[in-house]
Amino acid sequence: MQYITYGQENYVSKPTQQRVVNIILEKAQVALQKANYSEANELIASASEIAKDSTIYAEVEMVKVSYYNQTGQLENAKNTIDQLAPHFDKTSTDYARLLLLKSDFLMNSNLLVEAQDAILKSQVILAQNRDIELSYNLQLKQAALDFKVKKYNQAKKNLEELLPKLLDNKQFHSAAKAQLELFRITFIKGEYIVSKNYLAQSIALSEKYEFNTLLKESYLLNSELLKNEGEFENSITYLEKYTVIYNMETASVQKTASIIELAELKKTNKALTDSNNEKTQKLKGRDTSYILLCIFITLLSLLTLSLFKNNKLRAKSNDVLENKNLALIDERDRAKDATKIKADFLSTITHELRTPMYAVTGLTHLLLEKDPRNDQKEHLETLQSSGEYLLSLIDNILDFNKLEANKVELETIPFDLNKRVNDISLSLKGQATDRNNNLHIEYDDSIPSRLQGDPVKISQILINLIGNAIKFTKDGDIYIRVHKVNARSGKCLINFEIEDNGKGISEEKQIAIFENFTQEGSSTTREYGGTGLGLAIVKNLVTLMGGDIRLYSKVDSGSKFSFEIWFELPDSNKFYDERQYPHISNNKRLHPTTPGTKIKDVLKTPVAQTTNSSNEMNKNKIQNTGTAKDGVLNEKQATPSELSNKQILIVEDNKINQMITRKILEGKNFSCEVANNGEEAVQAAKSKKYDLILMDIHMPIKDGKEATREIRTFDREIPIIALTAVTLNESEKEFYEIGFDDIIPKPFKMHEFFEKIQKVFTNYEVL
Repeated sequence: MQYITYGQENYVSKPTQQRVVNIILEKAQVALQKANYSEANELIASASEIAKDSTIYAEVEMVKVSYYNQTGQLENAKNTIDQLAPHFDKTSTDYARLLLLKSDFLMNSNLLVEAQDAILKSQVILAQNRDIELSYNLQLKQAALDFKVKKYNQAKKNLEELLPKLLDNKQFHSAAKAQLELFRITFIKGEYIVSKNYLAQSIALSEKYEFNTLLKESYLLNSELLKNEGEFENSITYLEKYTVIYNMETASVQKTASIIELAELKKTNKALTDSNNEKTQKLKGRDTSYILLCIFITLLSLLTLSLFKNNKLRAKSNDVLENKNLALIDERDRAKDATKIKADFLSTITHELRTPMYAVTGLTHLLLEKDPRNDQKEHLETLQSSGEYLLSLIDNILDFNKLEANKVELETIPFDLNKRVNDISLSLKGQATDRNNNLHIEYDDSIPSRLQGDPVKISQILINLIGNAIKFTKDGDIYIRVHKVNARSGKCLINFEIEDNGKGISEEKQIAIFENFTQEGSSTTREYGGTGLGLAIVKNLVTLMGGDIRLYSKVDSGSKFSFEIWFELPDSNKFYDERQYPHISNNKRLHPTTPGTKIKDVLKTPVAQTTNSSNEMNKNKIQNTGTAKDGVLNEKQATPSELSNKQILIVEDNKINQMITRKILEGKNFSCEVANNGEEAVQAAKSKKYDLILMDIHMPIKDGKEATREIRTFDREIPIIALTAVTLNESEKEFYEIGFDDIIPKPFKMHEFFEKIQKVFTNYEVL
């Protein structure tokens, strides 16, 4: 350091003293970055004490200027700068550093012309003295000033050139600050996607190194950004993160103020004590007790005054904090209300769409069964494909809505993961073939044959990821890898990987690809379609199951998604534990084909089906292995006369749906009767023995749930299947507890509809 004089002493400190002070000052800088002002103040005071009689005292004072600038003590910053300036060589790098600190003070005081002058003077000095770190600092401050005077293009250009240099030189605090400035600039310029990426990068870097000063600002900005985009839950999360840092910073400032006040009080008391001692020497002849009483009263008065000021400051800070917290609570409540309104709206819309969609898909199926002409068949198949695609979008919205409202519950039942993966691959083979893709499965044979978990959620995750890989790959290969990573007592950690060699995802888009309604870009949406919810659903489901999804991708080389899930190992080969699921054995008829199991929709697929005909769809449907553990025994083809003896009661209030369901079943030679509501269904079940009841849920007079409860009071044997559009407020677990044997969501895929009916009639296969 080029230093002239400071104070009365002028000598070079010992090397050990220099090193100690430097270490303390580095710690003080880190404490400032973390907004730990009380610690920073204590460290600066320690450094001042060590260096007060040496030539390195100026270094301590410059760190103190940084502290004053950051905590808003602008008057103290100005006084310290004015005291230091005369003691520096005006051509030294230390003077340039002081000028940059001065520019901070001037910008905080909104003296922008003077700030530009200080930066230019520093630039002249640094042009003759190579100091990379100071040069980068100068460029950062110039960009901040350009932003304040609205020279956005110039500021953006300089910051974009500076950012890679800061990262390469591991100046991470300056880099995070540059990313935050770039967010502000690009947001003002209307480059919203780019601005979100910069903000996400700044938050990630600041969180990694605990730059709390930057995090407080970034969290508040991100909260406002998410609120404007309608993502109220995430907005609240970042608002709460902001509040934590704000409270911590406020407490730190209060503590620092108390420390400074206590130090001043000690100094005053020391001066007073010295003065009293001097007076005592002069007044030896006076009454000692009188003097001591005066001293005591004086000290007591000073202490009372100090406590009063401290309490007043604390009360003021508490009032500010209380008002802020009340505002945050009000904001949280309003955001929750908005989220609930949105959830209810989406739930109602998706439910109402299912009824007309059932008419579209059902009538299309009936027309295709009537052997239409080739030209008619082509149109009907297109209509069928479009209906299935629209249904998949509705499913996506409902699933997303349930996840947002925390209505999704995990099941824990034994299942065969190997079979599940192969079934999924088989079901998506048609889509892969349409795009000339090959599916490859690599399955670890060391994985136990039976795992305990939620097979439906696992299927949903894999179908989304494999469906996405197929959609974005043409003439390529898709690899489905399942490996055992770890095993311990009663548990097994499984790693899943879905890799393709398709178009890939650019690095800047990977940060936001798991967000709601996000795709690679608008051109992707136009070319491939979709809502952008699939990967958001995947991430939420993986997180719900205790995992974390990872993405590795490169443009034009492909993508790899991977995640790990812990599964429990079942105690035996029983398909369910009666102690864990008592409602199953109590409420459900135990068919030979369904040994106490909940018959679940094997693949509740939120990915758009792209098969072009019902024949192809039938070829690609998932076939059962015929083992007792998976639900179907002794399958044989049923004759029309055998099926005609099977009596099915259709409970449905919508006349169109009645007609469609009845015609579909009669087309398979079943004998059907219709009840218009739950009350009629109860009376019909009392007066006649049926082989199966298909029960709608939302009906007038008496709904399907109430009707099923009543039927179960006098008939626990008859199978009842809920034929309904499940809404946000209805959980599948509730259906099984009421006494339903299974659920078929409307509108249904025909092969799944008949597979579930087939399981009711043990020995028959409905073709």
